[in-house]
Amino acid sequence: MLTLAFLWGLVYAVVIGAMLIAVYVGGATLVSETFSIIVFPILIAVGIVILQFLISPWLLDLNFRWLHKMSWIDPMQLPPHLAQLISDQSQLHGISIKKVGMIHDQMPTALTYGRFKKNARIVISDGILNLLTPEEQIGVVSHEIGHIVHRDFLFMTIAAAVPMILYTFYIFSRGFMRSGALSGGSDNKGAAAIAAAAVVTMVVSYIFYIVSQFLVMFLSRVREYYADRFAGEETKNPASLSRALVKIAYGMVQSQAQYAQTMNNKDADRRVRTRAYNRFGFTNATRSLNIFDINAARGLVMTAYAQSQVGDIDPDMVVKAAAWDLENPWGGFLELQSTHPLAAKRLLALDDLAEEMNMKRAFPALGEDQIKESLWGEFLVDLFLLYAVPFLVIALPATIGLLYGFALPAYNSIWMWIGVGSGFGLAGLLWIWRTRIRYPKIDQDLPQILIMNAVTDVSDDGYAEASPFRGKPIRLQGTIIGRGQPGYYFSEDVVLQDPSGIITLDYHPAIGIFRFFTALFKVPRMVGTQVTIEGWYKRTPRPMVMIKRLYTLDGRDKMGSNRDIFSWIMVVLLFVAALVCIFYGIPI
Repeated sequence: MLTLAFLWGLVYAVVIGAMLIAVYVGGATLVSETFSIIVFPILIAVGIVILQFLISPWLLDLNFRWLHKMSWIDPMQLPPHLAQLISDQSQLHGISIKKVGMIHDQMPTALTYGRFKKNARIVISDGILNLLTPEEQIGVVSHEIGHIVHRDFLFMTIAAAVPMILYTFYIFSRGFMRSGALSGGSDNKGAAAIAAAAVVTMVVSYIFYIVSQFLVMFLSRVREYYADRFAGEETKNPASLSRALVKIAYGMVQSQAQYAQTMNNKDADRRVRTRAYNRFGFTNATRSLNIFDINAARGLVMTAYAQSQVGDIDPDMVVKAAAWDLENPWGGFLELQSTHPLAAKRLLALDDLAEEMNMKRAFPALGEDQIKESLWGEFLVDLFLLYAVPFLVIALPATIGLLYGFALPAYNSIWMWIGVGSGFGLAGLLWIWRTRIRYPKIDQDLPQILIMNAVTDVSDDGYAEASPFRGKPIRLQGTIIGRGQPGYYFSEDVVLQDPSGIITLDYHPAIGIFRFFTALFKVPRMVGTQVTIEGWYKRTPRPMVMIKRLYTLDGRDKMGSNRDIFSWIMVVLLFVAALVCIFYGIPI
């Protein structure tokens, strides 16, 4: 409720601010003239949100039925333990679940949608019933019931209206600013007032629009925690949902790997490939509705996938894979942009709930420090190199040149050019630092490792330091099983599988047009072949490797990226610019 109050407070601030500016600049009579800039955006945005709220369940019904072959069943047709759960919870919390959607696919999927507590739908897949134990199935369905009991459809709709209203304010005020400026400017007091109100409204509403998006995602993450807690409290077994989440992670990545292979199999029937493409698209399209966002938990997903190949999931491996999410500051930073909490944090919250209930933790070591060194220093350096250095490359030469020029007026021209050159030199040193962190040297004797060795590494100066910016040299060997974006013929990235797991390989050439040719001509030949890859391991919730060199074991095909070389060329250009400016400024 506090988040919703703050969100709508942003709208209130924009409305009152626009009205006060119009009154202050143009007089009280202009309040009526601000009607169109204030009321119209609200009416339009609220109208769209209400329409979406009313028709979206019906549209999702059609989508699931036609594209994903979902069939509706009576809740009593579910396995007895689930039918009893839905019946008991409906009576206890005053909800009504009249039908359950069944998707006949082994991808484990569970989601809920609707308008109110009396017309909610729960959708589950065959994968949930086949992959999970009865206790784990109860945990998953209880999580979905928690969303219904907490009226999350309504709360999220109310919250989602704010970014739309603020962005509509931005669009309208931008139009009114132009019309106000063109209809009289300073000679027309009314037009000037409207234009002034529009300028401030445009700037403030856009800033608030960005802020509101992060708040809506925060609220969505909070609702997921609430649903998890509801499931743990109602079932008296938080560990069952913890285990279910890890198994769902495994099932998702296993199914996606199969979809990738099917979509890239030219010998497969076209209808089979189309069906696999639709299944893959369904997983991505329902990420915000699903119990589990696969993109927010790739490390955990890969651990579960690897462990499932040799037997039961090893809790210690899950804990090590979760260490990056919990201990690297990049995890929390990137979570700000997600509708779901990081999976490791959900497991930790469920284990804390189990401890509150005097029950055994599913992952006892989760939450204990696995990475012995603090990674805050690396995180702050990454932020500086990623965001500040590109700006300083432009700002340093101009700033130092102006300072030298004004500080020493007697030698204005000379010292200005020397200052500009010094700025380019400093920029070059910063760019060297940036390049060495982003693309560290790959030694010839770098040992070949398994994918899971990198994902679960918690050693000092190890792969846990990797980030979206900071690369760690790596050498892998495995089989290319498909494109990075299955079914998309212009996807130049590929997926590598070795005995321990799978990982995305990012082909990032210096010249963009090479992506197109690689996707069309090289990638199809590589699917199904064994390759060796050298590159830089990068880490977000989704581990990946940026390709430096990739070649097939038979030597027929190879591909490489020269991003690091072009970064060093940038260093050379900066130092050349520094020398040119300095010598230009020195009198001969």
